[in-house]
This record gives sequence, C-alpha cells and structure tokens, in this order.
Amino acid sequence: MSQYIIKFLLSALIIVLASEVSKRNTVLAALIIALPLVSLITFSWIYYETKDTERIASLSLEILYFGLATVPMFLLLPYMLRNGYSFLITMLCCCGITALAMAAVKLIFLKS
Repeated sequence: MSQYIIKFLLSALIIVLASEVSKRNTVLAALIIALPLVSLITFSWIYYETKDTERIASLSLEILYFGLATVPMFLLLPYMLRNGYSFLITMLCCCGITALAMAAVKLIFLKS
C-alpha cells in the first residue's frame, strides 16, 4: 500500500511543480512537462517490480507512437486560442482530434 502512496505523491508533485512554475516562467514549465518524467518513473517502477525489460521496451515504443498522436493537439490548441475560440471549445476540439489520432495510431501501428 505504501508503494501506491509514494507513486501517487510523486505524480502529484510533478503536476503541482509544473503548474506553479508555469505561473512564473512558461518556457521552464514547458521543459518540465516535456521531459519524459512520467515515462521514466513508470519504467523504473516496472523494472523494480518485475525486472521485465521486454515490457519496458514495448511500452517505450508504444509511448513514442502515442506521443506522435498528440502533435496535432499541440498545433491546434494555440491556433484556436489565438484566433478567439473559447477555452472550452478549444479543449473539446483538441480532445476530439487527439482521440482520433490515437485511434489511428492504434489501428496502424499497434495491431495487437
């Protein structure tokens, strides 16, 4: 049980850190968010718990594919916000396009 509490607190800490830093410096916050901290922490937990390096390798490749599917969102979001669309509409559109892109990635690259 303490393992889950540590995972939860570490994850929450990263999110709080990024959101607080973004109030002062968006470039630094973007760097923190763009770092693959969650991936690296997850890889570490999987290795610690199972020693299954093949699972980590597969997960790493799958993260790459799904990461590519988020690119349209990061292009659409600033465009819509800077062109007067409301935050809510922008977020809904971004979630929709990301869901479609991830479904495409699943169909094309991850057939299992």
